Amino acid sequence: MSTRFQIILLSAVLLALLTACGTTGSGPAVVHPVEEDLPAETDVVDSGPEGLFTRDPSERSLDEVAVLTKSLSAYQPDIALEVLRSLESVPSGRLKTMIDGQSLDPEFTEWLELALQSRSLVTGGGSISAAAKSWSNYHYGHVVGQLEFTDLVSRYKSLFPAPARVAVMLPAEGGLAPAARAIRDGIISAYLEQPGNASVRFYSSGTDAAAAVAAYMRAVEDGATQVIGPLRVASTRALSALDDLSVPILLLNEPADELPDVPEQVSAFLELENTAPDRNNSVTSLTLSQTEEAAIIAHSALEQDQKNALMIVANTAWGTRMETTFATAFEQGEGHILATTQFSPATSDHSRMLTELLKIDESEQRKTDLQSWLGVRLTFEPIRRDDFDFIFLAARPSEGRELKPLLRFHDTGDVPVYAMSRIFSGKVARATDQDLNGIVFPTTPWHLKTAENSRNLPDSVRDGSFGNLYALGRDAWNLLPWLPLLQKDPDLEFEGNTGSLFLQADGRFFRQPAWAQFSGGQPVPYQWPQSP
Repeated sequence: MSTRFQIILLSAVLLALLTACGTTGSGPAVVHPVEEDLPAETDVVDSGPEGLFTRDPSERSLDEVAVLTKSLSAYQPDIALEVLRSLESVPSGRLKTMIDGQSLDPEFTEWLELALQSRSLVTGGGSISAAAKSWSNYHYGHVVGQLEFTDLVSRYKSLFPAPARVAVMLPAEGGLAPAARAIRDGIISAYLEQPGNASVRFYSSGTDAAAAVAAYMRAVEDGATQVIGPLRVASTRALSALDDLSVPILLLNEPADELPDVPEQVSAFLELENTAPDRNNSVTSLTLSQTEEAAIIAHSALEQDQKNALMIVANTAWGTRMETTFATAFEQGEGHILATTQFSPATSDHSRMLTELLKIDESEQRKTDLQSWLGVRLTFEPIRRDDFDFIFLAARPSEGRELKPLLRFHDTGDVPVYAMSRIFSGKVARATDQDLNGIVFPTTPWHLKTAENSRNLPDSVRDGSFGNLYALGRDAWNLLPWLPLLQKDPDLEFEGNTGSLFLQADGRFFRQPAWAQFSGGQPVPYQWPQSP
């Protein structure tokens, strides 16, 4: 049988199946006639049409996808859509490697580029029209031109609708109720922007794990197809530990098998082994993890080749936890903690603590000893230690306003200070936050966008102090359509309100935060210098 005839036969079979069953996607698509005037030199993989067209598209091999692309002598949206779906099993990182390697057929490489761009566009919310114009300029003569690009990406996006019935479980009473209201308002705002055909129903997750499990069961009985929440850590761990979760759930706190404090992406940088088991695809989790944040600060400092650190942390449970997490990640990356000091939030005078940390007291003692030995009074300027590259700070805004001026007074004004995100109250206060100038800290893109304009925010955000939770709610809703795609592609980045999000193999979202620096008493975007 000639190659040309095989291709015609495969195309005919594809048309028959698509006409009878529709595409294998989740949304309908119009079937267009297939051109039979195909190039005679087209290569055909030795596999029958049944192997090509009756399986899940993501199960196709690259050779089979290549055959599919070569069957297109003109734009046929259904087949082009099948190509994109078939390539979903190839992570973005591998697509980039194959594209950069330039070892594949040039025409097929263009399809890989198209798949990569389409994936990024639908999840990132970029301008499809601008991307289409750029595509047509650089891929002249491809069956997918500018208009076809727009049509194809739009069709691809339509395959990922929001779940039909979403249940949101949040605490309605207790200490977490104010935080839950901010998350709730974030979810509602995102839903109103992109409601699709989805409906949302809210449930109280109660004040304990048993109540949360009962709320989940009630939501399932009510017909929910996706659940968001709960927020309380005991509740999220109880739900994730259940043997059978019939409805997918996006947790807003840590799951039962909590991972070590160093996240997967940081572990890869530090060449550590992530031993966490893969979790059922029905359970994912999105959090504003403080331990993950501390590890990211350590990772960022190491990337700057800053290997020697001093630590200043509050003598609270939170401060101790941040100290442990940061030190673990930093030392595993071959960094060195030269000294650590804990301060009391109840004390406003930290001068003695800092003179000891910076070894200024030792310098003053040397002066005293020398004067005693010489028997004369000396003019002497105490000198601080200079063996450290930066200072890690775990403190609240009021504490930071006391500590940073003292550090400047003790001649550390040129030394980087990296703080936890709590250093920013969420509300711009130029007059009082002048004392925080120079401090670099992780934050959310949402905070950087809204820091100066909080007038139209709901009351639950409290003028910005709960802004990160509001952003979390927005991301929780906006992520829902893309969970299936993100589960297939661990390299795919979702640009969220809380940061750049990547779904790890264990079901937890890793969050790469935005970075800010206090300047003029307010946070401004910060760009890390290029690594040496």
